[in-house]
Amino acid sequence: MTTQKDRVALLPTSTAAVWVHEHGGPEQLVHEQRPLPALGLTDVLVSVDNAAVSGWDLKYRRGLQAGTKLPGRNPFPMPQQLGREAAGTVVATGPETQLLHPGDRVVAVVHPENPYAPETYRGLGNLSTGIAIPGHQALGAYAEYVVRDERLFLPVPDHVDLEQAGVTLWPYGTSHRVLRDRLRVTAGDTLLVTGAAGPMGLATIQLARIFGLRVIATTRYAGRADSLRATCGTDVEVVVTEDLGAAAEAVRDLTDGQGVDHAVDYSTSRDLLRFALDVIRLGGRLCPAAGEQNPPGPMPFTVFDLTRLEVDIVGVRGARHDDAVRVLALLADGRLQSPIAARFPLSKAAEAHELMEHGTDVVGRILLKPGA
Repeated sequence: MTTQKDRVALLPTSTAAVWVHEHGGPEQLVHEQRPLPALGLTDVLVSVDNAAVSGWDLKYRRGLQAGTKLPGRNPFPMPQQLGREAAGTVVATGPETQLLHPGDRVVAVVHPENPYAPETYRGLGNLSTGIAIPGHQALGAYAEYVVRDERLFLPVPDHVDLEQAGVTLWPYGTSHRVLRDRLRVTAGDTLLVTGAAGPMGLATIQLARIFGLRVIATTRYAGRADSLRATCGTDVEVVVTEDLGAAAEAVRDLTDGQGVDHAVDYSTSRDLLRFALDVIRLGGRLCPAAGEQNPPGPMPFTVFDLTRLEVDIVGVRGARHDDAVRVLALLADGRLQSPIAARFPLSKAAEAHELMEHGTDVVGRILLKPGA
């Protein structure tokens, strides 16, 4: 008969993982063996099925977040184990866990909330202070195993694909907050999405269609246009922005000269952010959601632009727990589907980063598969 002591003795004490020790290119990602912390009272040990590569991971690796200090959060440490998104299976639990059990299929919470923070009481749990987000201040999921508090995972229904679960909470949760709370869309509105071929763009388009919006998507690369059309559906208009003047004229033609009701920018491009404002209608709303602007500097608007259009410009910094629960329910109902562009074994994380950073025809998510 196997005792609890025997089971503990059989648990892994180390894990294959990918770390970044110095800022730079994909070659800075190092595949190595790392020790696992002991299980705390409410911790769970999870075997990672998949960890998605995100634009955030690329920014962290390149050093674009170095020195950034978000209110109420610790700085971003180096070295670091990247990876904010993940799904897997619980292998073992601490002695006081109540929510999860060995064998449970789980997805990592990407926007954890501090229930005692004043921001949470204000309904802004995504801005809550006093927390360490995995892949930011705490260890991420580029690993074979992770140990975290059970509240940093949500259960995944048995019929839901683990890969789809792993790539849903961040892009769809954030998109849900952008559409419902920041842009306050209503059925029949027209939405412009720049940077549409990325994870956030694709998620926003899917949710926008569920919400009854008309969508105009943009891409800077003509080679992506057909893939974007095939992925998003024939009712989504795709505009190539290699020539911004021609692209703006195309959007005006599609909206009978009125412009779009809402625009969300995921591109990071200063020029495309200006383009989004130029095609917005009177009284419209714009959400610059890329998290940065290239080249850096002031946003390309004037006070008169805002007066002339009476436009609302709104920021966003992630989703709330309620957004995550809602999109996970949509996934369980079969209403969400993320295209998977490529899968790499954990040891090939540098190649995965290279593809995401330089692949001009990639549409969909790129996954690391620790078990491969």
